[in-house]
Amino acid sequence: MSQAPQGPDAQRIGPLDVLAFACELAALVLLALAGWALGDGWWRGLVLAVALVAVAVWFWGRWLAPNSPHRVALPQRLWVKRAFYVVVGVVGALAGYPLWALVLVFVAGALTGWRRD
Repeated sequence: MSQAPQGPDAQRIGPLDVLAFACELAALVLLALAGWALGDGWWRGLVLAVALVAVAVWFWGRWLAPNSPHRVALPQRLWVKRAFYVVVGVVGALAGYPLWALVLVFVAGALTGWRRD
């Protein structure tokens, strides 16, 4: 039976970390749905969905990922994350998913301020 690492370097994953990861995945899903809905035809929708998700992954990986050499420092990172979720929410709302966009922006924005990572 294996145990979780202990000591000062141990990384603990709590419920807020899981919720934060769920918000990140929800943002990608909302962007994919928005791209599909905004595209005119199935192939344009597919291309737009992939492009929106790719840009979001690139942006997050470049400036917000924990291991990124270009990670934005606190407290600016909190505002960059909130802006990211607002942009995703606006795109989602414009594509016809205003309720999901609102829930994502509210939950992710509150969680970002609460976790302060």
